[in-house]
Amino acid sequence: MNDSTPIPTSFRTSGTNLTRAKTHNHRVVLEVIRTRGPIGRTEISEITSLSRQTVQNIVGELQSRGVVEMKAQKARGRGHPGMTVQLKADHAFSLGFHVDRLSVTATACDLLGQIVWQSTGTLEAATPASANARIITMTDDFRAAEPVLSARLFGVGLAAPGPFDSTEAPDARADATTFSEFGSTANLDALQKALGLPVVLQNDASAAALGEHVYGIGRSFNNFAFVQFGMGLGAGFVLNGALYPGASKNAGEIGHVIINPDGPRCSCGNPGCLERYLSLHALCARLELEPTAHASVSRIETLFEAGDRDVLGWMEEVAPYMRQMINLVDMMLDPEAIVLGGIIQPDFLAALLERAAPLPRRLDGSPLTERIHIGTSGATTVALGATAAAVDALYAPSVSHLLL
Repeated sequence: MNDSTPIPTSFRTSGTNLTRAKTHNHRVVLEVIRTRGPIGRTEISEITSLSRQTVQNIVGELQSRGVVEMKAQKARGRGHPGMTVQLKADHAFSLGFHVDRLSVTATACDLLGQIVWQSTGTLEAATPASANARIITMTDDFRAAEPVLSARLFGVGLAAPGPFDSTEAPDARADATTFSEFGSTANLDALQKALGLPVVLQNDASAAALGEHVYGIGRSFNNFAFVQFGMGLGAGFVLNGALYPGASKNAGEIGHVIINPDGPRCSCGNPGCLERYLSLHALCARLELEPTAHASVSRIETLFEAGDRDVLGWMEEVAPYMRQMINLVDMMLDPEAIVLGGIIQPDFLAALLERAAPLPRRLDGSPLTERIHIGTSGATTVALGATAAAVDALYAPSVSHLLL
């Protein structure tokens, strides 16, 4: 997909002519190529505000290092077709893991997000130690199965349901909607040491948002929110072309917005949080399904497809919460789009969205419905987003690279 629609500039796609900012400029050009490629050098210059000569020099250097490659555009009429630049897919590979209390889904991708290896496995126990053991085993399996590719493995992305590093969540360890202790600094340090590779963590919603931004529908937008329907409810925000993680990597925990001060106690310790009503965990409770059972999501999908009145009745009941959640995200962020995805099939989300109509109008008077999109779903999608998080950590521009 090559979207030539002009996009606003951002820190991640704005270059600088400071002599000591060479690394930043390289990363800026890479960011544009990674998220917009294949793309022409003239367009890169227009987006980054770098001179055409600077862009040409950077692209030439990246090409000589094997990071990018040139492709001829399709010929249009007479004359020589122009050239575009894109990442060289097999220059490097990353591993992504979607982790929850039940299982681990692993994906290995090249730089263009093409999946080269996949695996899934269950956990012996709902603990960080069990998750780590499964991740280590899967990494060893990948290295054994793909020794040539694993030699170019540069990092590991992890995606799990947050919030992370929570110090006051007494019920979280027993709740299927979270895996807070997996994201502790001590656990991540132990896992990074065991793997011998850099490790980066995102909550599952942020990972899915990043995956959509780099590989999916989010490529068309510079500002959007991705709402993740898992056992819990979360969101990931791409703002001005960059993933916004928050101060403690917990941005987007919209499932923990209190909507009923007298409601049931949530795993976070507060009463009446949104995900106690609008989440697959809440639907499991209604249907008397075990949220920690692997078969529960597929059972919900089967009942939905059969038009089960309990499932459809629940949808009608929670439609006002769906409407409120969408309105909240829209008013807070004013995004170009809100993308809905998760571990449940897209048709289920489309039906839930349909019951939330009519949606509130935006402040500019335009209909909000036009900005809502159904994205990709499934654990594999989150794992793919986790590989994107690893690539993001390696290649994306950062303020730290401008410190002189």
